[in-house]
Amino acid sequence: MTFPFDGPPLDPSSPTAQQWLRDEFAHGSYTTQPSWFQRLVEWIANLLGRFGGHGPGGFPAWVAGVVALVFVAVAVLVVSRLVRPEARALSRTRRATAGTMDDEGLSAADYRGRAALALARADWDAVLLDRYRALAASAVERTLLGELPGRTAHEVAVALAPVFPDHRAPLAAAAAAFDAVRYGHERATSRQAHDAAELDDALLRTRPRIAAEVRS
Repeated sequence: MTFPFDGPPLDPSSPTAQQWLRDEFAHGSYTTQPSWFQRLVEWIANLLGRFGGHGPGGFPAWVAGVVALVFVAVAVLVVSRLVRPEARALSRTRRATAGTMDDEGLSAADYRGRAALALARADWDAVLLDRYRALAASAVERTLLGELPGRTAHEVAVALAPVFPDHRAPLAAAAAAFDAVRYGHERATSRQAHDAAELDDALLRTRPRIAAEVRS
């Protein structure tokens, strides 16, 4: 007993099967773009084949291949050197916009405590950084600054200058020293560390002026 079947034959002839495969692959779903490495290999292979086993001037084909690889390496090096300055500029921009507060949740007293420990071991970098952070945190606690995270040392100095006009210059100097140590990888001097500590103490003793202007 046989059953009628209107579809394609289940045992197609060789030409028919080949045509089916050609039709299937023609859809494009089986094609992939070669990677840059594959294209490079093909380019070098084509270069070697073009010289028929010999490079320019009668040199062996492998010499042409080595020259091609050296050319590619030089090109990659040149591109990387062009990209690095942009990366360094971006890094400097990110550092410049970084806030003065590295440890969220620390109070001004906490920073002063850390600075006292650093002072005992003559770590002038840590004294300078933590006393300036204490200065900034204290301004927040006294509602002279609305928020501290995200502010730079320079922004803190600019915001507090109208509040403590008699300390405008020391604030600017302390902010510059903070940035030089924190982001410029410079070393703080004993004088800079003590100046930051004295400025922090002086602002605590000073009555702020026009505090409402810096709360935003």
